[in-house]
Amino acid sequence: MTHRTHRRTLLRAGLAALPLAAAAPAVAQAAERPGRLTAAAVAQWTDAYLEAWRTKDDAAAVQLFTPDAVYEAVPGVPEQTFRGREAIGRYWREITVGQSDITGRHGTPIVTGDRAAVELWVTLRSAALNPDGDHWATLLETNILLFAPDGRCRRNTEYWNLQTGRLTPPQGWGTA
Repeated sequence: MTHRTHRRTLLRAGLAALPLAAAAPAVAQAAERPGRLTAAAVAQWTDAYLEAWRTKDDAAAVQLFTPDAVYEAVPGVPEQTFRGREAIGRYWREITVGQSDITGRHGTPIVTGDRAAVELWVTLRSAALNPDGDHWATLLETNILLFAPDGRCRRNTEYWNLQTGRLTPPQGWGTA
């Protein structure tokens, strides 16, 4: 199978980027460590994000964000910018509905001040993203995250590339 980029198909399917994510425990633990944002706290937040994506748990996903958070699935595209938990949750539910067999991993976060960059490598099945054969798709994504002092995300800006097929990361991927 050849691997082709399908950004236009992804946008047409209303799936401009894939989810956010996950759990109150990660936010609570981050909130227990006030002060300087650390790579470990960002990694924990990202683990919760990926778990919410894997389980399609929109309630867990929105708890990772501040009430007034901004989620930019495609920067500069107003229709792909979601403001507040309600909008983020609605977006998240819509884009995950046709996904299955979701697995994800993240690289070592890079942190400066209250901002972080983290790479994601996600594989999933989705007929909307890959209508051919077994429907595998791989999302290669970098998220630029801005955190509030309580450990919740205030802004998530995604930069991503979608490939058809189930790809594995190259040696050394995700190391800072």
